[in-house]
Amino acid sequence: MASNQANHDSAPTVGHHPSTACRSVEALEFEMAFLVRRLEAARRRYDFGLERAHYLLLILLERTGQQPISALAEQVNLDASTVTRQVAAMADNGLVEKTDNPKDRRAGFVAITDAGRTKAAEVRCARIERVEQSFGDWTEEERREFARLTAKYNDAMRDMLNES
Repeated sequence: MASNQANHDSAPTVGHHPSTACRSVEALEFEMAFLVRRLEAARRRYDFGLERAHYLLLILLERTGQQPISALAEQVNLDASTVTRQVAAMADNGLVEKTDNPKDRRAGFVAITDAGRTKAAEVRCARIERVEQSFGDWTEEERREFARLTAKYNDAMRDMLNES
């Protein structure tokens, strides 16, 4: 039994090699792996009536006002050509409008329309209901702290991904 305890308390291994990460980083990696899986399962299960990418672009435009495609692409960590295609589809559905940039005819601006604001509000209400259900037994303080830490993590990930 003593040898089992010693093995249990020793450094965790990755494959056949001792891990160099501290226990908190390993715990984060483990929890994030399952969180990503569960978020993906939730995305497939619940249809909010708008593609996730379109929702993200709409809520960015709501908060920041009109922006060039390059700025939107940087904020969602996507290639500008991908965002250009998404914006074209959104414009076809009346959710956004593209306007010319008087300083650079090649790079216009994207702005949310009233229809885009309405659709974003509908989707946000449905998403908030679902989030509220999943955090139902958390205190207000726990939810605020989780939101704060998640925002900090999202910012760090965005910056890390934009470094390349």
